Amino acid sequence: MEEEDTLRSVYELLQLMSSLNETRRAILLALGHIYPRSVSGVQLSRLIGYSGKSRSLYRGVLAHLQEDKMILIDQLTPKLYSIRINNEHPLLGVLVTMCRAYGKEAKNIYMKALEEE
Repeated sequence: MEEEDTLRSVYELLQLMSSLNETRRAILLALGHIYPRSVSGVQLSRLIGYSGKSRSLYRGVLAHLQEDKMILIDQLTPKLYSIRINNEHPLLGVLVTMCRAYGKEAKNIYMKALEEE
């Protein structure tokens, strides 16, 4: 029964990810791989190769992900925000688990990108 529940969760995660646009998928994958670390908007923009300003990311994509309880955003200063994936979201918890188990190479790439600031 447990295997069936796991497969159901993975299927639902695939459905969720396929319903998102490319930018939202990239954000969740990046944040899933570096969890529990949080990043600033500028760092996130670099991680996902977003060419626009992080400000426009906040206004649109991040606001929607936050409303859907997929990411958590903490305001550290008036201009600095800390962004991380919501590991307590039932499906994103599965994503984080999968990234930790099978995404070590991708995590290294993301972490290297963060170090190159």
